[in-house]
Amino acid sequence: MKRELRVFASYLALITVAEVVTAFVDATYGLLAHSVILVSLLVLPTFCCDNPSGGLFLSLSLAPLIRILSLSLPLAYLPHYSWFLVASAPIFVAAFALMKVQGLGLDDVGVTFRRPFTQACIALTGIPFGVVEYYILKPEPLAQGLPALGLALLAAALIVSTGFVEELVFRGLMLRSAVEVLGERAGVVGVSAIFASLHVGWLSALDVVFVFSIGFFYAIAALKTGSIVGVSLSHGVTNVLLFLLMPSGVLLR
Repeated sequence: MKRELRVFASYLALITVAEVVTAFVDATYGLLAHSVILVSLLVLPTFCCDNPSGGLFLSLSLAPLIRILSLSLPLAYLPHYSWFLVASAPIFVAAFALMKVQGLGLDDVGVTFRRPFTQACIALTGIPFGVVEYYILKPEPLAQGLPALGLALLAAALIVSTGFVEELVFRGLMLRSAVEVLGERAGVVGVSAIFASLHVGWLSALDVVFVFSIGFFYAIAALKTGSIVGVSLSHGVTNVLLFLLMPSGVLLR
């Protein structure tokens, strides 16, 4: 097994353990664990990795950063529609910084509108994904009693933050580096597993498996089309259905 693959697998295990600690033991300990993982991933390329391996572990550092921000930001004091935008803004800045450090352009991370019909078809997969995941998790409505404008803003925020920003991280930066360093098969499986591990907090093994499957599909779609536009829209639509439309009963009447 390549050294890089062993290191990647070790960090996958560490991130998963940190998520389990966060969900089942104490969120404070989970936050501490993710912080240690983040620091080690930022330091690792300095001592033992060069490009492209260094780029892989720098991009992997965005996974614990996502959880650290979700656990520590005081979002309850902000308007509902701003929650996800505020939480995703540092992630976007970090992803953009990594692009600059590695000399990557928008095309390199899949921010391109090539094959628009195919991207539109991929985007529509967000509808069945959102419905299925709703029946797995049955979450409470994300925000009750919001006016139509507030709901529209919240839906847009979900599409931008959980759709575009997360896909830029996982299927743009992380997948690109993982495939380059580990090979396509290991890269796709590894990044999909990292993506799924961040859903342990929902306390549903079935959901983790389902999210892994979605991540696997998104990875293949992004690689085959060279674009993350379709998967970003699908991801955003999934979460709009999961957290807003299905819990409110809009599609169940």
